[in-house]
Amino acid sequence: MDELLIYEFRPLFLTLDRIGPFQNFYAIDFTDENNRPSNFFMMVSPNGMGKTTALEIFSCLSGLLGKKDIDAYGHEDLDKRNGRAQLDFWVRLRWQGRNISIVLTVLAGNIGEETFLKPWSLEDLQAYSAETWHSAGFRSPVPGRYENLASRTDNLLQDLLATFRAASETVPDDSFLQPSFHLPTVLYLSAYRDIPYPNNDNHDCIQHSAHNVMERSIAMPDHWRYQPLHAFEAHSAYWKNSLDNLLVWLKWLDNGSFEKARELINEQLFVDTTKRLKDVRRNPPEAIIDTGNNQTHRLDRLSSGEKSLAYLFLRIGAHCTRNTIILIDEMDIHLHIRWQHRLYNALEKMVLDNPGFTVMMTTHSLEILQRFTATMEQERKGIFMAGELIETDLS
Repeated sequence: MDELLIYEFRPLFLTLDRIGPFQNFYAIDFTDENNRPSNFFMMVSPNGMGKTTALEIFSCLSGLLGKKDIDAYGHEDLDKRNGRAQLDFWVRLRWQGRNISIVLTVLAGNIGEETFLKPWSLEDLQAYSAETWHSAGFRSPVPGRYENLASRTDNLLQDLLATFRAASETVPDDSFLQPSFHLPTVLYLSAYRDIPYPNNDNHDCIQHSAHNVMERSIAMPDHWRYQPLHAFEAHSAYWKNSLDNLLVWLKWLDNGSFEKARELINEQLFVDTTKRLKDVRRNPPEAIIDTGNNQTHRLDRLSSGEKSLAYLFLRIGAHCTRNTIILIDEMDIHLHIRWQHRLYNALEKMVLDNPGFTVMMTTHSLEILQRFTATMEQERKGIFMAGELIETDLS
């Protein structure tokens, strides 16, 4: 039988109910005016209106794709309250020798007898150039109880979910380290993108009692395996989760990955400056930033804006696949307006250079919002823009 192969994986809608500010049905439409899934999406609102909540729920539901059974969704409103949500994707794939476009729905939360927050009719499918509708997810009719909603008679859905699970459970080899790997992944990057100094207080460090010191070991990063979702912890100081360990690991692989990461950072972050990501030192193992005046320092000594950009580019570069959805909360945080435009340019170029990428971001920057809206209705090859303005009382 032919391998199941995914060509495109794009978000269509996120529907929320009884979650945070979204106490009534609220649907976020990720498509443009021609019903095409966007690949460059911006969401804006005043503080407290639900931007971060929407990204968190998007990431929670995406993570269900790789799970057979769950004991928690990972969001309080879904796990302990009456919240419920539905996430719809448009997927173009090859299955059993033929190419097909489908809508894949993921459900979570306190789903009642009506089951779907947004049911899909044949007319709806045709409007979005999809042939069939397939639904998966977990229902929690009461807190703490989870029912698998994936249809056992839907062979395509079962093959798709089995492919996700098999890849998640496989020890990664070189095929998983390449952006050409076809399975989709969601990268959730919260607004807290600090790079703290990595401490040695975990099991991946070796204690030498004679000198009463801790020595870091080279350890496979926690996010190195394929997963449908990578939600990166904010402010994690553990060595195994650190960007220093990631760069040391890439150097240890000796397959060109470190050199690509270094080129990315130097081109996107340190262009027009004297700074450069130089190398990694052996003792202690950590990344070295060359300041250009015969001095070096660690990653955690960068400015807050430099840390934010280094965090973004290294995580995206190291964990993306051919079909990657990048969720960036408050893309402008800690950035001077000139650097905000630099990041915007880099993300736009990333989408153009990688046709399977989708960038979804929130911002409070009026200047970035004005730039986005000014170009939103322009037809540009390879860029499909859409946005969401949350401004009304949702209670």
